[in-house]
Amino acid sequence: LGIYSDKENVGQLAHAMYSLKESMRWDEDTFGLECDLDVYNVVATNDFNMGAMENKGLNIFNSAYVLADPATATDTDFERILGVIGHEYFHNWSGNRVTVRDWFQLTLKEGLTVFRDQWFSSDLTSHAVKRIEDV
Repeated sequence: LGIYSDKENVGQLAHAMYSLKESMRWDEDTFGLECDLDVYNVVATNDFNMGAMENKGLNIFNSAYVLADPATATDTDFERILGVIGHEYFHNWSGNRVTVRDWFQLTLKEGLTVFRDQWFSSDLTSHAVKRIEDV
């Protein structure tokens, strides 16, 4: 596992690595889905115009969804990172390994991944609060 960013941001990557490890553990414990990759990397960049994008073994994120300064980040910041890191990791199965036939089925891939990241986030935080936030 690797998480990369500009060198001035390296001290803000610990929660992203925690989130990645927890999402992998949760996926294995909940669904029996063990990571099938020898290498899995996350790259945080300030110049990425989207939130995040999954690719097989390499996820690219806008820094806002990866970096958390322990001295200034809020609970919401940590929860957002947990959810987004988990969401993109879960695409390894619902999107990369098991994929849709064509673009018309994209909502199935994304919907299943959102369901999994909401379940994951609520298991690691609060089911009631997560449900209220999602509705």
